[in-house]
Amino acid sequence: MLSKLNFRPIAKHASPLRSDFGRVHPDPAAKVCAEWLDRHSDQRKLAERWQKLETFLMREHNLFQLSEQELADYVEATPLDVISNRLDELYALNKKLLGRISKSKATTTHGLSSKLLVALALVHPDENKEVHMLLQSILRDIEQNVPTSYACSVNPPG
Repeated sequence: MLSKLNFRPIAKHASPLRSDFGRVHPDPAAKVCAEWLDRHSDQRKLAERWQKLETFLMREHNLFQLSEQELADYVEATPLDVISNRLDELYALNKKLLGRISKSKATTTHGLSSKLLVALALVHPDENKEVHMLLQSILRDIEQNVPTSYACSVNPPG
């Protein structure tokens, strides 16, 4: 049933990136990246929901001291497994999609920015702060030096 897997790191490191720009541009890299970023955003939201439920159950019912049978008695705990399974599904789908992103050719600055947004989402600032900051810097440079009709809107995390 419920594992003691802690999804806090997912929520903590996930990037609040806008991916709606991939749908309005014909660049194939932008399109596949938008799909990846949408799923990544869904993962982040689910992880935050999971974290809130876990925190509530820990505070109110001493979550990790409960047996599976005791845990099953709490209606509030039911979504944890559903969310956990969905997170696993989204992770697997994005892992497969990452190969397509790597093989896709960015034909515009927009597509290049899209690929960089995926890379930024994958480089957790706590694990490699310098690379994370470098990617943010590159995206800001692109946004400042490319006409607005081609640049993506970047809200760098942190």
